[in-house]
Amino acid sequence: MKKIILLFAILLACVFESYAQKTVFKFRDAQARAGNAETEVIVKPTVVDVEIQKENGKSKKIVDTWVLSKEEVEIGMEGKLDNIRAWGTYLSVQKHQCDVIMGATFKVEDDEASKGYTVTVVGYPGVFTNWHPATKEDFEWIQIQKSTGGNEESKKAPIVKNRN
Repeated sequence: MKKIILLFAILLACVFESYAQKTVFKFRDAQARAGNAETEVIVKPTVVDVEIQKENGKSKKIVDTWVLSKEEVEIGMEGKLDNIRAWGTYLSVQKHQCDVIMGATFKVEDDEASKGYTVTVVGYPGVFTNWHPATKEDFEWIQIQKSTGGNEESKKAPIVKNRN
């Protein structure tokens, strides 16, 4: 009889323990540009200039560090570096009120103090200016750039033209 009562008590304890475990899931998603927007040209491409923000007459360089919780990174972002970088870029774009972070580099590391992670974004905030339909000269230049690409990703990525 004691064995039956003990077995029943253990079974009951296991049932209550399984109900006590709760998983909290938070979801957050963001999209930001880090100078590598993907586009597909359908009819007539639009050409824009990227103007790097200035500070004291020089290109403004930013260094932003963002603290992310362990749950945000490991559950919400599935631990993927692309997601972490995109979120850091999004926060920096919002902070500096720009359209793109050019030459962006990232440093992702665990943070013992917060028991989470930090992502540091370094780059140059830029704003899109001078929007206009592509000219004949632009089409020729785009065709040359697209024909020299080695993979499908390079054929979809935007072309960066230096005005030297």
